[in-house]
Amino acid sequence: MPSKKTRINLTVDDDMNQLLTELAELQGIPKTTLVYEYLEAMRPHMIEIRDAIRLVNDKKDPSQHLRKILMNTQQDFLDVLKEVLFLMVRSLKSLKIMK
Repeated sequence: MPSKKTRINLTVDDDMNQLLTELAELQGIPKTTLVYEYLEAMRPHMIEIRDAIRLVNDKKDPSQHLRKILMNTQQDFLDVLKEVLFLMVRSLKSLKIMK
């Protein structure tokens, strides 16, 4: 059964293509899946940005949305940092550098 999702063309420079290719290969997933998952992860941020731009265009105060963007970004950063630290500790343990 064909997908009902809208398809879009995306043009990237060689460096971005190489990065996406490497990330997809390291995770064992198709590049299109990687890009889709990244966009899905960004969806809440994109909605807040869209809503803030709408307020600015309507000459209204976007600070509520900007605060939410900042808070979400900080939380996302902390989540990524925790994951990176976990992976580093696991790698060091496997190399028997840490107990």
